[in-house]
Amino acid sequence: MSGNNIKKYDYIDALRGIAIALVVLVHASQSVKPLSDVLMRVMTEGARGVQLFYIASAITLCMSWSARREGDLRPVRDFYLRRIFRIAPMFYLAIALFLFLNGTAASYFAPNGISWWFVPVTALFLHGFHPETINSVVPGGWSVAVEMTFYLIFPLLVRIEKLKYLFLLLAAALLLQKANAPVASLIFQYEPAQEYLIDVFAFYNFIAQFPVFVIGLITYRYLAAQWRVDAKVVMLASAAFFVLSIEFWRPQQTFVPSHVVAGAIFAIFSIFLARKPIYLLVNPLTVLLGKLSFSMYLVHIAILKLLSGTRIPAAMGEGNLNSVLFFLFVLAITAVVSRMTYSVIEKPGIALGRRLIEKLEARHASELLVCNATKLNDSRQ
Repeated sequence: MSGNNIKKYDYIDALRGIAIALVVLVHASQSVKPLSDVLMRVMTEGARGVQLFYIASAITLCMSWSARREGDLRPVRDFYLRRIFRIAPMFYLAIALFLFLNGTAASYFAPNGISWWFVPVTALFLHGFHPETINSVVPGGWSVAVEMTFYLIFPLLVRIEKLKYLFLLLAAALLLQKANAPVASLIFQYEPAQEYLIDVFAFYNFIAQFPVFVIGLITYRYLAAQWRVDAKVVMLASAAFFVLSIEFWRPQQTFVPSHVVAGAIFAIFSIFLARKPIYLLVNPLTVLLGKLSFSMYLVHIAILKLLSGTRIPAAMGEGNLNSVLFFLFVLAITAVVSRMTYSVIEKPGIALGRRLIEKLEARHASELLVCNATKLNDSRQ
């Protein structure tokens, strides 16, 4: 595939591909650490790949909604069904996999162990509403809980078309975020040794991450408007990107948390790739990683756990080059395994959801025909 043959929306998959590479980067660096403080900081911030996922998700959902809203007879129902059949099959496999690998013993995210009710709560995607379930059954599952909560309210949010109202929503979301930890500490009570769960919960939950999704909605509205990009716009965007980058790398942010700043940076980055999908960033490799990204997100932690039981991490030791090589090794293995789960689990799940929607749409269409025919006959009598 040449640079001239890049499909119009391949940049979305490329964004996801970059996002999953960042997420694998941070977790791989915890097994084989670099010696450079600068490289360690860069690798640690790979965690912000989750926010890039959120930006890409908001853009994709808006595009899909816009394309389907005229054709679907029941757009909200069909939207929920598509999301469930897209996420649930692979996520349920991850639940079984991590229960097998980790068991139910006490851990950092579940210091009292995994109780029986953690599993059904996680299976129902409600685990994001409790500090001990948000990330215990499926490591990394907190972001899936956040994503599913966003899906729940998306049909309402997508109706907000004017940018001024979206910016007001962003301001409200940032204010709500400030009350997140204090309110959580009132609802959930823990002994001093476990109070860290509140801080973790206050970062991982939907309220903390919601501003990033709103930034994603704003990004879509800008892209959909197809405003002309002149030299002035480029200069303003470049200046904003520069200022946000400085703010992000500061040791401590003021009003806006670093992960939200990262979301704003990724929004500008996404607009740039949409306008100019340069081959270095939008290419067959990044697009492929993007298509496999959901499986890779759930699988890579299991692979790291399995590798920890071998001599490979210890043999590599520490060091900048070794850390980068180990990251590439984990990324490659994860991609190979995820290619299989994508084909065997994800694609059949998506296809099953599509068939169900088509069946329901056909039934609804026939019911409408019968109803209209009945009304027509009644009007003639």
